[in-house]
Amino acid sequence: MTISNVITISRLVLLPIIVYFILTGSRMMAFIVMLISLLSDGLDGYLARKLHQESELGRFLDPLCDKIFLAGVLLTLLYVRAIPLWVVIIVVLRDFLILLGSFFLLKMKSVIEPSNTLGKITGLIFGAMILAFTAGWKTVGSILVYLSIPFMITTFVVYTSNYLKIMRGAS
Repeated sequence: MTISNVITISRLVLLPIIVYFILTGSRMMAFIVMLISLLSDGLDGYLARKLHQESELGRFLDPLCDKIFLAGVLLTLLYVRAIPLWVVIIVVLRDFLILLGSFFLLKMKSVIEPSNTLGKITGLIFGAMILAFTAGWKTVGSILVYLSIPFMITTFVVYTSNYLKIMRGAS
């Protein structure tokens, strides 16, 4: 268990706190804790590289925690009617399919597909989007949703293409 993996797992520990703040109407508290959590997402990867602690566990845990965190926040925002249903469906379905593909790659080929630059940009946009909706900035959140769509589609196609190549044995 490296410091990077502990930081990654801390995002899941912060998720119930964020959910609680959203549900109780303490949106700015949720925003602050969420911002800390989202900033830690960049910190864990940076520390893993800087301290030479990159690991298979980290490559697996980081995207898994990201997707659980995003789905948890989106579903909570949906529950309090702060975000449209169609946004939640698209983002959660995309992430679920990517996770499912990753699971099959790991199970069948013992490979963990690393995130790519487009995936990181998409994650950054998603982070800004959930921050905006959490703060009640619906216009900003909506702009970020539409900005994220080409990135979501492109990253999904890239990940799917990479998964298929690996599954066929190509590199």
